[in-house]
Amino acid sequence: MDIRQLERFVEVACLGSVNRAAEALSVSQPSLSRSLQMLEESLGAPLFTRGARGVELTPHGIELLPRARLILAERDRAVEAVRAGAGQGRETLHIGTDAAFAMQRLPRALAALACSHPQVQVQVREGPLGALLDALREGAVRLVFGARGPYVDLEGLAFETLAMESAGVIMRADHPLAGRAQVRLSDLIAQRWIVPDHPALVAGWREMFARADLTEPPIALRTSSLHVVKGCLLEGPFVSLGDRSSFAAEIASDQLVSLDLGLSRYERPTGLFTRPEGRLSTSEHALVAALREG
Repeated sequence: MDIRQLERFVEVACLGSVNRAAEALSVSQPSLSRSLQMLEESLGAPLFTRGARGVELTPHGIELLPRARLILAERDRAVEAVRAGAGQGRETLHIGTDAAFAMQRLPRALAALACSHPQVQVQVREGPLGALLDALREGAVRLVFGARGPYVDLEGLAFETLAMESAGVIMRADHPLAGRAQVRLSDLIAQRWIVPDHPALVAGWREMFARADLTEPPIALRTSSLHVVKGCLLEGPFVSLGDRSSFAAEIASDQLVSLDLGLSRYERPTGLFTRPEGRLSTSEHALVAALREG
């Protein structure tokens, strides 16, 4: 098994077609097929099933794909690091972040990194935490910043807590409930709820009402976009669960408020996800250090 075989395997797996992969790689179809055959022979297991519609991964191929991507990503990182050290290029940091981290903690740390390591380039991927952690396992990103909820799969990963978040009920400052001296969960049943579009978070939201022996209200809006949540909260009579840091600017400007209902069970750590075997570069260490300080 060699790097070229892995590159070709990943391309075929992504495109689902030997012919299309051969065209993308600028190699002949027989040459590509032979490379796949040699890879399967070296591993002693079939990686693809072939049919009229193209190829599909076998269970062995599914097992190999994320590891192959990781090997190729680490190869690219090694080449980049050596070239940067020799003055032949720049190091690029590939990081992932959830929306809350992207809007509050990460920008300050990136500003500090720009001062301390001006030659370093940074590529930031924002999205759902589950997808970011899959990218981390496959080497597409090296660091992921976000909140560790109770349903986060940490298999093969390490987590370092940098701060604690606690959920409050977010609503417009002029919402009828915002001026009350005390608001109970039962007061929120008739409200138009925004809930993150993630099965685990929806389940947690439902459990919140079930534990209080309350009938859960209908969900008015499900979305994975913090920008959509903010926009809807600012424009309409919606309520949502969220951490104050995610809405800090809007709360400071008296547009939104966060009501504390004593939902201590919704406290969650937020911080850094890494692969334990991954060695951080000097600039990656600098970014993490800036986050620890801020």
